[in-house]
Amino acid sequence: MTSLSDIRALVVTLDPVLRMAFSDVLRAHGVDVRSSAVRDVPEELSHEKYEAVLVDFDTVSETTPILSTLRGSPSNKSAVVLAVATGAERKKHAFSLGANFVFERPLKIQELRRTLHAACDLMHGERRRYFRCAVNLPVRLTRDSGENIECSTMNVSRSGMAVTTPVLLRIAEGLDIAFSLPDGSTIRATTTVVWDDKHGKSGLHFQCNTSEMRHRLDSWLDSQFATLHQ
Repeated sequence: MTSLSDIRALVVTLDPVLRMAFSDVLRAHGVDVRSSAVRDVPEELSHEKYEAVLVDFDTVSETTPILSTLRGSPSNKSAVVLAVATGAERKKHAFSLGANFVFERPLKIQELRRTLHAACDLMHGERRRYFRCAVNLPVRLTRDSGENIECSTMNVSRSGMAVTTPVLLRIAEGLDIAFSLPDGSTIRATTTVVWDDKHGKSGLHFQCNTSEMRHRLDSWLDSQFATLHQ
């Protein structure tokens, strides 16, 4: 009923030894580690979601555009930033660009493991925040005109849902929704249509939600996320 993409980290370095060291430790924590040519990183961050990015300030000179793209990306702006920066000036530069953790050469493997363990907790928190639960639930949409539309969810997240619907929905259209979670909790909210593919699929963003509704939805999503990590 649910699906979860791997927690992903992007490693940006010209040092193959460093890439291997970080990859081995992160994979031991269940992180899917990827790398990219330096020139391709800004475009990669514009199109892909990562929970963490490692930037080697010692070997990569184009760090500012990489971190600027990261923090300007709606899906990656809260990603954990790991930096390798040796010396006071490089460390200061890394922190000024938003690094959460900074390592210096020579790397000490025990320190690396301890720090990455803490970083992985933050990565899981970031992944939890963006978690979309793939689930098929009946949902009723109500237009301002009073028209009711019966449809089904494709996935549900903290910020909204994707639905299959028998009618076209208008971008920016406001809709009231009502559906029941598998645990029996009823969810009612006001949403806005943010996309419609003209082929029966639409995306809705939650707008007005009570704290009680938010608590019920968050609690259920947290339980689904936890189940997938057992």
